[in-house]
Amino acid sequence: MKTLLMAIDNSPVSEKIISLATDEALAHNAQVVVLCCIDPSYSSCNQPIEIDAGEDPADFLAAQDEQNSAEMVVRRALALLLRAGVNARGMILAGEAADTIIAQSEQLQTSMIIMGRRHLSSFNRLLKGSVSASVIERAHCPVLIDVRKD
Repeated sequence: MKTLLMAIDNSPVSEKIISLATDEALAHNAQVVVLCCIDPSYSSCNQPIEIDAGEDPADFLAAQDEQNSAEMVVRRALALLLRAGVNARGMILAGEAADTIIAQSEQLQTSMIIMGRRHLSSFNRLLKGSVSASVIERAHCPVLIDVRKD
C-alpha cells in the first residue's frame, strides 16, 4: 500500500490540505501519515508522539501550548480522514519543519508529500525561509503543494 505524508500545522491552510490528502489517498488507495512539527524548545519530550485514528477531537480540552495544539491539529485531521474512509495515523515530532518532513518521508518511504504554502511576503521568506520550497528542493518523492489563497 502506498503511503502519503501530509504535513500540517495550526493554520487556515490545513483544511485544504486535509481535503487534498483525502482525495489523493482515496484515488490511489493509499494510507496517510499526518505529521505536525513543533519547535524543539516547546516539546516536553524528545520522542515522537504517535496517534492512531479513531478518537474524537471533541473529547479533548482546548490546547494551551504548542505541543497540545499540535496534538489537536493531528487528531482533528485523523478524525476527518477516518470519516472519509482513509487509513491514517498521526505523529508529532520536534524539529525544524523542512528537515523533519524530509527525514520522515525518507524513513516511511512515502510515495508523496502533501503540504500547504503560507504565501509569505518576500521579506518574511528571506527572514524565515520557505518550508515548502526547502521540501520541494530536497524531497525524494513528488511534493503536492496547495497554493490557493484563502
